[in-house]
Amino acid sequence: KSTLGKIISEKLKMEVVDTDDYIEEKTNLTISDLFKNGEEYFRKIETQAIFEIIDEGIFVIAAGGGIIKKEVNMAKLNSNSVIFFLNRNVNVIINNDDISNRPLIGNHKEKVFELYNERIDKYKKYCHFEIENNGDPEEAADEIINIYLKVES
Repeated sequence: KSTLGKIISEKLKMEVVDTDDYIEEKTNLTISDLFKNGEEYFRKIETQAIFEIIDEGIFVIAAGGGIIKKEVNMAKLNSNSVIFFLNRNVNVIINNDDISNRPLIGNHKEKVFELYNERIDKYKKYCHFEIENNGDPEEAADEIINIYLKVES
């Protein structure tokens, strides 16, 4: 999400905001440290961050995968954004992505499958567009940009 966010923001000349980076900057704590106070604590901070980011202006927002866990987050995003679900094959995530820094996963590869299965229906429910994201980030970014420009024109 972060790589695609950067590519898209450069091409559209829009600022990118990664919600995790935003939260870490605002709290002066890492996401892992925030999770030490419990997932619900983190989700509360995440909701506050989404509202602040959207209220600040027009951005490319690279939101964390758990953003869909709170209806209020998705309602806010839905009323102000075009939402893309970056659907990445679970095996690609396990084999190619660094999952060790994700607090709900750690190095437990089976947890990736569990979270994906737990969240997939919500991702599909809330997104306006689903993009397959298993290969070249430039291709996925171009697909997102083409759709976005059509929607916004």
